[in-house]
Amino acid sequence: MAFSLLAYFFSMVAALAVVLTTLVSFSDSQLRTTRGPHAAVSIIAGADRDALTNSDKTREEQKAAEARKALEVQRATEAREATKKLARAKLAHERKQAALARQRQERVARDSALAWGSSGQYPNYSGDGRLYSYAPGFGR
Repeated sequence: MAFSLLAYFFSMVAALAVVLTTLVSFSDSQLRTTRGPHAAVSIIAGADRDALTNSDKTREEQKAAEARKALEVQRATEAREATKKLARAKLAHERKQAALARQRQERVARDSALAWGSSGQYPNYSGDGRLYSYAPGFGR
């Protein structure tokens, strides 16, 4: 019984091989006859392929143009942000310089008032025009 099953299997494999060989040879002969010697067929097929290639190129060019536009927009945005940042830094620097100048003026006025004992802004000191000193013996 095993022999008959084995023989049946080999006969089916052989039949499949014969059918596949027949189909392959038939399709090969069909390809040879449908190609045709006419150049017009290949020109039309080539034109079709070129049209597809051109549409692909057009799509790629559109994508590249969109990418360039997006890059330009991004650079413009970055430039605006950098300009704003620079303006803020310049304003902060100017404010700092103005604050330092005010502090310098106040320090000079305070030192002058303390040194001469004027009572203008600093009423705790006597305004007799003499130099103020913490040293003892000045009759205060």
